[in-house]
Amino acid sequence: MEAEPKSESIHVGHRKRLLENYLNVGLDGLTDVAVLELLLGYGIARRDVNPLAHRLLEEFGSLHRVFSAPIDQLVKVPGMGPRTAALIRLTSELWGRCETDRLEKELYLRSTKDIGRYLAARADGLREERVWLLALDARCRLIACRELCRGAVNSVNLPFRKVVETALLTNASSVVLAHNHTTGSLLPSVEDLEYTQGIRAALNLVGVELADHFILGERNYLSMKASNMLAL
Repeated sequence: MEAEPKSESIHVGHRKRLLENYLNVGLDGLTDVAVLELLLGYGIARRDVNPLAHRLLEEFGSLHRVFSAPIDQLVKVPGMGPRTAALIRLTSELWGRCETDRLEKELYLRSTKDIGRYLAARADGLREERVWLLALDARCRLIACRELCRGAVNSVNLPFRKVVETALLTNASSVVLAHNHTTGSLLPSVEDLEYTQGIRAALNLVGVELADHFILGERNYLSMKASNMLAL
């Protein structure tokens, strides 16, 4: 049997030490580079991933931004393939889904601040527009949060029927719409305002209230209700 190449043995030993360190003391015992190394090792076999971990942090600036980066940006980093990029995004989105599942069990959204805080994290780091619907019961308890589409908010990308069907399927008493602006501006466009009035009328026909429509930016938001735009 041929001996394992020395360089490969070194990498295997390093990965083993990283794993043992994590198992013994958790993430608090690892630097940001080490955290990325440990994860990248599951997507890239028999290669020193330390340089790639450094490149990722240099490119995006922080561990948080690495995990919130879209796949098409991750794969531009030298040494990063689509399989490993997907692993990073999967890890991030899996954690987000677990948190959503935990919070939705008994989460009450009774104020603009409550809703804004809940939604703001969803838009952080996104580079494409997305639309969400929050379904609330009569006590303002969150029943579900659904991503309805990706792209501009209009009747082509998001037909009124899809919004109404989602509200009815979740048995919502009221709903909150939200979408992010990738430009950084929180001001609603004319199309945003027209769509909001149209969907408000459509929901009224089935006895569901449009409680608000949020525009999300980078860690901030605008509430159309609080800005007196729902009645326009």
